[in-house]
Amino acid sequence: MGELMNITFLYPASGISPHPAHLAWAKSVSSRVVETPMGIGFFDLEKLRGSDLLLLESLYCAPFARKYKKKNPNCTVISIIADTSFWSERLGVLRRIFYWRYLGYVDGFIAVSERIKRDIRSYVDKPVFVVRPFLVNKVSPRRRTLNRKILFVGNEVKEKGYEYLIKSMKYLPDFQLFLVGDCYKKVRTREPNVHVEGRVPSLKPYFEECSIYTHPADFDPCPTVVWEAMYAGLIPIISKGVGQSELFKGELRKLIVSKNEPKSIANKITEIYNFKGKKRLVEKCKRFSEKYTKEKSTKRFKKSFSQLIKELC
Repeated sequence: MGELMNITFLYPASGISPHPAHLAWAKSVSSRVVETPMGIGFFDLEKLRGSDLLLLESLYCAPFARKYKKKNPNCTVISIIADTSFWSERLGVLRRIFYWRYLGYVDGFIAVSERIKRDIRSYVDKPVFVVRPFLVNKVSPRRRTLNRKILFVGNEVKEKGYEYLIKSMKYLPDFQLFLVGDCYKKVRTREPNVHVEGRVPSLKPYFEECSIYTHPADFDPCPTVVWEAMYAGLIPIISKGVGQSELFKGELRKLIVSKNEPKSIANKITEIYNFKGKKRLVEKCKRFSEKYTKEKSTKRFKKSFSQLIKELC
C-alpha cells in the first residue's frame, strides 16, 4: 500500500453505523472518515476531494462513490460486506437494479465470512478477501455454576432466528430465555420462560448471569456477540447460517444445530446442557474467541487490505 495514497472511509447515516470493528479497520488505513446519507440523497463531493481510494462500510455508500469516481476515474473503490447484500433471499428486483447501476464502480470487497465471499463471487467477478470482526464487549468470565439461563442478542430482522428460539422454549420448560436488543419490536409471546429485555445499557449482567448463548440465524455473517459470549464464558449454540460455524472445528462442531427449527434447537440445548464435558467446552470457546481481539483483527485487515490493493492496482 503506497504511503502517499489518500484513503477515505465512508459510512451510511443509519443510526447503527459505523460498526466499531469497521471503524477501527478504517482508522488503521484511512485519513478521513465521512458520513453519507442512506441510499440516494444530497452529498457534498468536496468532502472526498483528493481521495485516491474510497473504503465503503456498505453498498449504501455506493451511489456517492459512483459520483466521485465518474469525476475521478483513477480512484479505487473497496466495500466491506458484512450484511445480507448478496444473500439470495435478499436479491430482489430493486436490489438487482441498484447493483446494475452502482456495482460496476466498486473494484473489490472485504467480506466478513467465507459464505459472503462465495455469494459475492457468484454474483460478480471481482476480488474478495475475508476478515473477521472482533469482539467489542470484553467481559471476563468468573467462576460460576452452569445454569439453565439462555441469552440471545439481536435486532428485529427475521433472519436472526429469534422466532425459532422462542418457539423452542415450549420444549424447554425448565430453562429461561432472555431476549436482548431490538428484537423486542417483533416479539409477541406469552411463554412464561421467555423474558423480553429489549435495549439494555450493558450486556455485562446478562453475560454474567446466563450460561448458554443461542443464535439460530438463517443468515448472520459473523455476529460479534457470538465472540463476546464465548469470551465471557457462555457456551454458544449456533446454526449453520451463522458465520462462526465455518470456523468451528473438532469438538466445537457439536455446538452447531443441524436443522434450524424449534425442536432441533431445543434438543441441541438439552444435549449441550447435559454434556459432561461442557466445562471443557467453555474453556475451548474462551481460548477460541481470543483469536478475534481488536489488535489481531485489525492486523489481519491491514494485511488483506494491502493485498487487495496490490491486486487491483
